[in-house]
Amino acid sequence: MARFTGYQTSAILIFAIATMTILPGLATLAPSPSNFMFLEECKSRLHARCGKEIFITIIKEWSISDRCCMEFVSMGQSCHFALVNKALSGPLSKLNKLDALTKSSEIWNQCFELSQLLSSATSPSSEE
Repeated sequence: MARFTGYQTSAILIFAIATMTILPGLATLAPSPSNFMFLEECKSRLHARCGKEIFITIIKEWSISDRCCMEFVSMGQSCHFALVNKALSGPLSKLNKLDALTKSSEIWNQCFELSQLLSSATSPSSEE
């Protein structure tokens, strides 16, 4: 019976891991109807102008108005990340995905903090 050396075993493991890592990224599956409907619902929650502000902020510099930040947060975090991931597989595919995801998380966090600040400033005081 043949025995594998440490080198052969390492080579087989590296090949298996690389295959499992690369192949799913190459697969281009059509989105499921439920996923497509979810993305469409998410897009309907955000005005095109706000979507453009978010897009510009991801690829360049901060340019989101407070109004769009509030609309963005009300859309929901799951919608945000679903739309960003969809954009990264389409119009934003040339961007560094890690940088874009990091930037989109920063945008979400800053807008969320702003929404908390604005909502606490406009809520009635409980000290009355």
